[in-house]
Amino acid sequence: MPFHPHKKTRSIFIVLLMGTGASLPAAALDFNQCVDLALRQNPEMLVAHARQAEARGAVSEARGHLLPKLAASFSASQSNNALTVFGMKLSQRQATFNDFGAGQFAPNALGVAPTGLDQPGGYHNFGTKLQMEIPIWNGGEIRGRIDQARAMLEAARSGNTMARQKLVYAVLKAYDGVVAADTAIEVADKAKRAAASYVKTSRSLLARGVLIKSDLLSAEVYLEKAELAVESARNARANALDNLATLIGWPEEKTLTVDGPVRPILPAAPLSSLQSDAMAQNAGIVALRHQVKAAQEGIGIARAAYLPHINAMANQEWNGRTLGNAAPSYTVGGEVTWNVLDFARGGSLDRARAKREQTLAALQEAQDKLRLEVAQVWRSAQEAALRVRMRELAVRQMEEAQHMVRLRYENGIETVTGLLRGQAELDQTRAELVSARYAEATERGALLLAIGKLNPQEIVGVGSAPAAEGVSQ
Repeated sequence: MPFHPHKKTRSIFIVLLMGTGASLPAAALDFNQCVDLALRQNPEMLVAHARQAEARGAVSEARGHLLPKLAASFSASQSNNALTVFGMKLSQRQATFNDFGAGQFAPNALGVAPTGLDQPGGYHNFGTKLQMEIPIWNGGEIRGRIDQARAMLEAARSGNTMARQKLVYAVLKAYDGVVAADTAIEVADKAKRAAASYVKTSRSLLARGVLIKSDLLSAEVYLEKAELAVESARNARANALDNLATLIGWPEEKTLTVDGPVRPILPAAPLSSLQSDAMAQNAGIVALRHQVKAAQEGIGIARAAYLPHINAMANQEWNGRTLGNAAPSYTVGGEVTWNVLDFARGGSLDRARAKREQTLAALQEAQDKLRLEVAQVWRSAQEAALRVRMRELAVRQMEEAQHMVRLRYENGIETVTGLLRGQAELDQTRAELVSARYAEATERGALLLAIGKLNPQEIVGVGSAPAAEGVSQ
């Protein structure tokens, strides 16, 4: 790619202008700069980024269930409950025969309740515990949740791509809308200058007795219409600038102007190939496929409830009457659980299967709509290109014809009605050419969006010449 130092200089200038807030002359933003600004602050992109971050968190959470869990706890307790106190003494390894009432024991008094055992009085314990839980196998539930989370992450990434491409398309429409509005102002200005010239010529011819007063009035009415058209074109440009400024987050206190027009590349492949590309590359379709995979993993997760779960645990405890004098103890073990009879799990499995069917139906519907959309947009793009060529030819032909009509009018052999009718038709054709060029750009952008290839690299500048072509006086 060739290096353009002036573009780099302009980019640095824009950054400095926005960062300092200095009252410097406004620089024109090119299309890529508008896209960059939109991607950094547009709410749709911020939402898409947040969804992707949420999906990454879900993957991390699911992976965490594969790893052991270690918990630490500290407790301090005071009790006079006989069972609790005896348990405290055992955990502290402080139990004695006297705790069983040995001092009160007599062979002939076996029915005597030992006071030390039944009425121990208040007793306290400080306990510290480390416990580790180790998952071994849970019927494939954990692996299923990891795969499901990964599928949803891929769906979120595709959704992010789709949001990005939709934003690029919105910027394209807004940016070229400003360019089209600028060109429409040029067209309206040319029509106004022509109308003013006709008024001047009509006054001269009226003074020479060639025209009547009504002819001059007709020319003046046409001039007023041309002036109104200029004002309308300027309002349209202001609206287009407001739309673009909102998309890119441009400060209200700064003047916004744009560089030359841009036009997406028109794919040369046949329609059937473009439809195949859309099925494979459209980010919305790709996201739905990942959602189908996630729904399929949901069935596996539901089935895990029918299988045994195996887990292990280990803990280390310290218990004592003081913090610095505690007796250690440990416990290790394993557990196998199997819900042999559980009617609720059948409903969970049915719900997971229904979810998969719903996502499959949504995918099929989206594919059918996209296939039709690609065909319609492709035909519209072809028609738009043909319409631009026809309008360009019509403008050139009508400009030549109007030139001849004007010469005849200036020589008194053409009526003002014919002159103004020809000029109105020329103005209308010029305006239609501006609209046709805008429609061509947006239809091409819609086609690239549908087939999943709408990137700034596919949108090229066409310079200032094409925008002004066919609208000269």
